[in-house]
Amino acid sequence: MKHFIRGLVLAAAATVALTSASVAQTTNTLDTIVQRGKVVVGISLSTPPYGMTDATMAPSGFDVAVANLIARDLGVQLEIVDQVSQARIPNLTSGKVDIVVSSLGITAERAKTILYSNAIYVDEQMVIAPTAAEIAKLEDLVGKRVGVTRATTNDTIITAKAVDGTNIQRFEDDAATNQALFTGQVDAIVSGVAAANAINAQTDQFQRKFAVRQSPMGIGLRHGDFDLHQWLNTEIMLLWNSGELQAAQKQWLGVVNPDLPRF
Repeated sequence: MKHFIRGLVLAAAATVALTSASVAQTTNTLDTIVQRGKVVVGISLSTPPYGMTDATMAPSGFDVAVANLIARDLGVQLEIVDQVSQARIPNLTSGKVDIVVSSLGITAERAKTILYSNAIYVDEQMVIAPTAAEIAKLEDLVGKRVGVTRATTNDTIITAKAVDGTNIQRFEDDAATNQALFTGQVDAIVSGVAAANAINAQTDQFQRKFAVRQSPMGIGLRHGDFDLHQWLNTEIMLLWNSGELQAAQKQWLGVVNPDLPRF
């Protein structure tokens, strides 16, 4: 009799475990977003032309445009959480935001912590310096102060590739990095093509010197959010096929990728 009762208890426990697992599988971020009627997106609004505010203080830029398209096609409202670069992944993994659309370079190291969507843009890390500066290669940066935005792919790439003797200085956001270049606090900065175009639109005193590396950018989401991951990759494909993604690239970044890498 004791064995029979023990068997019933174990069977009941197994049933509860299976039911809990089933509930866990059906409760995911995509469902939560749709039921909530709002997608919460992490974007840095101090990283022009990806994220910024316009004359009316409304969020704008490439990342904001992509986030608006995502919200539109999910049929929900968009809530933007402004964040500095180094807060992008912590805000995501802690659940403060649902996804990150914030000039997020795709790297193998970050992929240990988060999931990436397919690329929405392929940037190129450039060394930008005063027009008169004789800088054509990494060796020319030895002894010079090179500014980067902390915890970005620009930071990661130049840190890995810099020749000994290069003085790398880190700033909290792209606006501060650019300002350091404008005021002579640094001799050069490492940034993307779009950022270089934005600088050139303001002044002809600085120019792109050479490319360090290409960097695909994707949307970040939490490990385990497979339904949302599939939806985002489908959305990116549809936006590309419709030409809306290329239009956003052209409007905000001034360039259009001929194609985008896919996983």
